[in-house]
Amino acid sequence: MPKKVIPNPNGANSTTSDPRQQVCWDLYVENNFENAYQCAIKAGYTKSASKRITTVDWFSERMEKLRRKDMLSNAEKVLDKTLKYSTESAEGKPIVDLLRVQTDVAKHVTETLGKNLGYSKRNELTGKDGERIEVPIYGGKSQDTGHNSDQEDISAPKEN
Repeated sequence: MPKKVIPNPNGANSTTSDPRQQVCWDLYVENNFENAYQCAIKAGYTKSASKRITTVDWFSERMEKLRRKDMLSNAEKVLDKTLKYSTESAEGKPIVDLLRVQTDVAKHVTETLGKNLGYSKRNELTGKDGERIEVPIYGGKSQDTGHNSDQEDISAPKEN
C-alpha cells in the first residue's frame, strides 16, 4: 500500500502556524537567500509544495517585509549622508539649493524620528487633548447632522 501523504502534518490552520515555515525561512536566511526549494525540502515540505514555496502567502509576506526593511535602511543612509553635506562653497558662501534640501531632510527626520520628543506637527481630527471640534453650520440646514441653525435635531425621533 502506498504511503499516505499528509500535506499538513503539523495541524497548522488559520490560527496555528506550521513550524516548518520558520525552519524553512531560517534555512533560507542562513543560505543567503538562495535555493528556497532545497530549504523547503530540508524543512519537511513535499517536493511539489517546495516547488511553490516562494508563492505561498507567508513566504511572500516575509520577503516583502525584508525588502521594505532593506529600503528603509538605504533611505536612512541617504538621509544621514544628506544631513552631513557641507552647505558652503569653497569661498564660504552658502549653497542655497543644497541648504534647502538639507533643511527639508532635517524637518522630515525630526518630524518622524523625533515625534516622541516634541518635534511632530499636530494633525488631529479632534481638538486639543481629544476634545470635540465644533463644526459650524453654514447657510441653514446641515446635510451631515440633520440640523437647521434655528431648530432642534430633525433626524432623531422624539421620545415620550
